[in-house]
Amino acid sequence: MDYLEKYRNIMEALPARFSEAEVDAERNASTVIKCANGEIIETRSSDTTELFIRVSDEKTGYAYTQDLEEEPMEVLLRGLNNSNFVQRRQKDKLNESTVKRTAGVDNESVRPDLGSMKLTAEKLEKTLREADTSISSVTIEIYSDNHSRNVINSNGLDVESFMNLYSVRATVMAEKDGDQYDATFFQSVSDIGSLNLDKFRERIAASLRHQYNATELRSGVYPVLLDSTVVTNIMMTAWQIFSGMKYNNGSSALSGKLGEAIGSSALSITDSPSHKLTGYHYEFDCEGTPSEKQLLVERGKLVGMMHNISSAAGLDSSSSGNAGRYALLSGSIPTDIIITPKIFYVEPGENSLEEMMEEIGEGVYITHSYDVFHSINIGSGGFSIPCRGILIKNGKPDHNVTGLTINGRLTDLFARVSAAGNDLYIEEFLRKSYCVGGPSLLVERLQINGK
Repeated sequence: MDYLEKYRNIMEALPARFSEAEVDAERNASTVIKCANGEIIETRSSDTTELFIRVSDEKTGYAYTQDLEEEPMEVLLRGLNNSNFVQRRQKDKLNESTVKRTAGVDNESVRPDLGSMKLTAEKLEKTLREADTSISSVTIEIYSDNHSRNVINSNGLDVESFMNLYSVRATVMAEKDGDQYDATFFQSVSDIGSLNLDKFRERIAASLRHQYNATELRSGVYPVLLDSTVVTNIMMTAWQIFSGMKYNNGSSALSGKLGEAIGSSALSITDSPSHKLTGYHYEFDCEGTPSEKQLLVERGKLVGMMHNISSAAGLDSSSSGNAGRYALLSGSIPTDIIITPKIFYVEPGENSLEEMMEEIGEGVYITHSYDVFHSINIGSGGFSIPCRGILIKNGKPDHNVTGLTINGRLTDLFARVSAAGNDLYIEEFLRKSYCVGGPSLLVERLQINGK
């Protein structure tokens, strides 16, 4: 009998000592090829299924296993015993009855197209070497991922989804005037044949060009253009201020501001289960709540928060399908239910980089940022982010600058956005559990610390 059928049978006739139970089963079958300088240097495959268990009596406990042969009742009992170590007084609330099992889809039959993956790697390396004659090495990683999820519980919930995609990351090293430089770019697609090789060349070439012959910059307040990759990097951490859990307990910089203006009219932020620029799509969250597109910031006004079932109850609202487990980097197995995005991004505008540089006149184009995870305080919104960029004079790039740090508060940054670019970039995050993106943003003024 299929291991999930065993759990379904228990859910239909849950023993008296359990009041509720839930199983979130996540399987990821992944094939990776890694190419360096025209040679395939590594090919590996993995196929892992993880079971996250929630069990309630008076309190809720959690269990985790990758052993599909383990008896379901033993796993559930382990979760119930673990409830003794849970500090919460109330048990978790589980979803009500919904059945949506995908018919006619055999995830076993979806195989990675290794031939197309290898051919794509060859074409991409050739394309990238044309981007800059200083490039000395090219490394390309292509992942083929088949992801499936089942969430079942004792309330009759039984939902199933599949996601198949290719994700590609290219990293280059360059040598110029005795110095070494690196650059990287990422794309994900549903079909490997739809990968945009020209976009890789364009972004890699620009990233290298923006590093050469950099000088220092005097500290001061400058008009700033943030590159799309910089905005994405910032929002990789900053999305947490839109967590309903943090909003409710007062640990978000936006707590108490729902319905108020927290940014300029040029700023809108969305969380969506899918987007045409990425192969990722999320049908429901780890509690089985359907995923829907949600506007969080509408022309500067905070109109929504990301919720799971628990946090939504705190605002007398409904879950937005944002229950997750993997928030940021963690060395432990995250069994507790928290808030995570799906595809979280700042809405793009209609402006090109060239148009925004012309508008800025005299200022700084921030092209790259570092160490954002340790540089943003979610409670206060304060940030201090190391970065590099280009000095802009008369609306044109003048010369590269490095050793910079941008400083301020997220709400002030949001309030000073005067335009959004048309260059939305979307990046995957930890364990492919969600994505974050943003376009280039023109900011009226920002404190930059340099020399």
